[in-house]
Amino acid sequence: MRRLVAAWCVLLLMPAALPAQPAQWIEPFARDSTRLVLSRPAQKGAFLDVVGRRAALLGYENESFEVWTYPLKLVHDWRLKFSIAGYPLAYDGRDLMTRITVRPEATTITYTHAAFTVRQVVFAPIDAPGVVMLLDVESVRPVTVHGVFRPDLRLMWPAGMPQDNIAFDAARDRYQLTVPGHPYAGVIAAPGARDVSLMPYQEEPRNVPAEFVIETTPATTRNRWLPIVFAGSMDSLAAAHATADRLLQNAASLYQQNVAHYRAVLRESVQLDTPDDRLDRAMDWALIGMDKGFATNPQLGTGLVAGFRTAGASDRPGFAWFFGRDALWTAFALTAAGDTEGTRTALNFLQTYQRADGKIPHEVSQSAALVDWFADFPYPWASADATPLFIIAHADLYQTTGDRAFLQKHWEALRKAYRFSKRTDTDGDHLIENTNVGHAWIEGGLLYPSHEELYLQGLWAEAARSMATLATVMDAPALAREARAVHAQVVAAMEATYWLPRRGHYALGTRRPAPGNERYTASSVLPAVPLWWGLLDSARAASQIDHLGSGALATDWGHRIVAQTSDVYDPLSYHNGSVWPLFTGWAAMGAYRYTRPHVGYQALMSTALLTTQDALGYITELLSGDFNTAFGRTSHHQIWSEAMIVTPALRGLLGLRVRDGGRTLHVAPQLPANWDHLQARNVPAGNERYTLTLLRTDSTYRLTLAPQSPAAALPDVVFAPALPGDATVRGARVNGAAVDVRTHAAGDRMRAVVRASSAADTLTLTLQRTRGTDALLPVHAPAQGAMNRGLRVLRAAATTGTLRLVLEGRAGRTYRVPIRSPHRLTAPPGTSIVERRGDITVLSVPFPPADTRYVRQTLRVRW
Repeated sequence: MRRLVAAWCVLLLMPAALPAQPAQWIEPFARDSTRLVLSRPAQKGAFLDVVGRRAALLGYENESFEVWTYPLKLVHDWRLKFSIAGYPLAYDGRDLMTRITVRPEATTITYTHAAFTVRQVVFAPIDAPGVVMLLDVESVRPVTVHGVFRPDLRLMWPAGMPQDNIAFDAARDRYQLTVPGHPYAGVIAAPGARDVSLMPYQEEPRNVPAEFVIETTPATTRNRWLPIVFAGSMDSLAAAHATADRLLQNAASLYQQNVAHYRAVLRESVQLDTPDDRLDRAMDWALIGMDKGFATNPQLGTGLVAGFRTAGASDRPGFAWFFGRDALWTAFALTAAGDTEGTRTALNFLQTYQRADGKIPHEVSQSAALVDWFADFPYPWASADATPLFIIAHADLYQTTGDRAFLQKHWEALRKAYRFSKRTDTDGDHLIENTNVGHAWIEGGLLYPSHEELYLQGLWAEAARSMATLATVMDAPALAREARAVHAQVVAAMEATYWLPRRGHYALGTRRPAPGNERYTASSVLPAVPLWWGLLDSARAASQIDHLGSGALATDWGHRIVAQTSDVYDPLSYHNGSVWPLFTGWAAMGAYRYTRPHVGYQALMSTALLTTQDALGYITELLSGDFNTAFGRTSHHQIWSEAMIVTPALRGLLGLRVRDGGRTLHVAPQLPANWDHLQARNVPAGNERYTLTLLRTDSTYRLTLAPQSPAAALPDVVFAPALPGDATVRGARVNGAAVDVRTHAAGDRMRAVVRASSAADTLTLTLQRTRGTDALLPVHAPAQGAMNRGLRVLRAAATTGTLRLVLEGRAGRTYRVPIRSPHRLTAPPGTSIVERRGDITVLSVPFPPADTRYVRQTLRVRW
């Protein structure tokens, strides 16, 4: 009897007929990989995207997803369910999602149950309007896979779309999405699928998701993967079907093309090898994240979008359309990292849509070709900052590459951009205006509107200086003289208009009407932009950087737009208190420009440590000003946030700048005290790439530069490392020969400057010096949701016998401050030495209780 019961159980668990293995199921293939991989348990609500040039899957872990083929949204609320033979109810895949593994080429989502494991590999082929899913199903019983979604064939904002139609083609195992009277179409193809949701035409429509099922057994999935593909077309349903067929037939090769593409991104960009693996990893992922910002629209061309978030029931997927200033802030990072072709692509796109009077667009929707975007909507011309940024980015590209042909191609566009910006100074005060032109940085809220915002003046001053350089290259001496004069006038006007002597920082803007030139006086991060280009008075800049590095503006996860102590501060406000990685990058660059390495390094690492916090591998747009948590309405993968790792690391920390059209490489590193070695590969200068190595010992600081192409010549080199003020410089040698070295004070440091050139294959420049005294700045990733608690090292300036520290700490807390020095240090009053190990002395520094959250104190450590 027991055997009969067992036999009946087996029969009940078996389907009536075992499903056949569809011919288009994919034979498993060896999936090559880039060297980058991040993996962790699924984190409910964390953003996840899979992005190519023409398509994207966007969603949240343990939730649902949406699929776009630009500029069409195909579906939203996409998810998997699983039924197990003999189990009466299906399991929602959102509840079974246990692990996320992200690689540049693909993301793997793992679903687990006692009866099965399903690995869902998702990738967007680089240059196809579609998304591919490969399901690797391992099970001990037959499993039915359910695909559930809401069809949503709609154009990206603002074009919209009438209601779409959905039909299931049983002969081809696929859905087709169409809109009557329009050529736009989408296809969802799943070999072996059977629809279980669409009612006959004569039945009343029901508001339920579309759903298909694919039946599997352990035998049918043992040597096959289940493919599901999404394809879209702006031209025809036939074209969408053709794309779906191509994705199914070529999944393996398309996957390998993704791998090859991202390997090339890493191979051809600057690669860092520093003592901090967290920074190296963040740098690599930032390079990938920026590359994923390039989008190809079939009607508009290829450019940089701003960032990604789900659209949900709307037509706005974060900021996944083209933005002028976003692209241009990112272009500085692309150029610094060596992706100069990416910079050209971004500049070409913006030049294509430049207004006749020279203004560069603020934003271009992905559906701009389907509406009268530039005439009927206010958004294309909403800001004033993209136009000067356009000039600066061209100059930066030319200085790095020496590409005069590209400059010639865009010369008229640059002249028009310069003339447009210059005309917006209507009152003759040498400051260009936001009024009647467009906002600068702040778009709304209590700090809006500015008549003349400091952020914009910083861009205009640098744009004028850049135009002078470009005009010289283009043999336009009169324009060069004019632009140099404009630059000097703007710099002087900034100092006269914005400096607040009683507050010790710069105002962020002027109001209008403005009796007595009324100013917005809140302490703000915006002065970091003119600091970036070294435009502000050095003494005033020192005080301004004290504000930037303070606990009122700087948090453990980045910089607020206004100080926490300001009357207008609101930690949940877009423009009145939130933290942006973009601002943090500005602050890092401003601090490094004025040789304040502790403020710069803390800002750089604050952004780098966000790489694994939310969207795994990518950086969000903005976070709360009070808690280390991203806003719900943020673009979770924001392209310029990635850029604010790359530019501060290369242009700030390493001090890499290329001048003279690629002929001179400046290396001005400001390394943390405990870094004694560093290597940067693929450093661009002109048409060549170089490997740069820095090595510090107790008596020397050595730079080695070698071309990566055997036939390449070396550029001229200006080596200007920042040294502690108590270090002694004794000489310098280039390939063994003595050369001149000069020193000067700069910020918290001394700069030793050596100019060198060499006809040899490799340049080795050795600075002979003693090691000085400096504070270390350990940086730890704050817990998600944490409040601001970290130590701020605002200044660490050594002179003979003394290290002067300006610190800020949380009131009532005690911090450990490591100091590296060749001397035996004594503890300042009120502190104690808690550890000595080698040349490291650790101070314990208490901060007294106070009404303020952060307390500042100055210590003098003597020896």
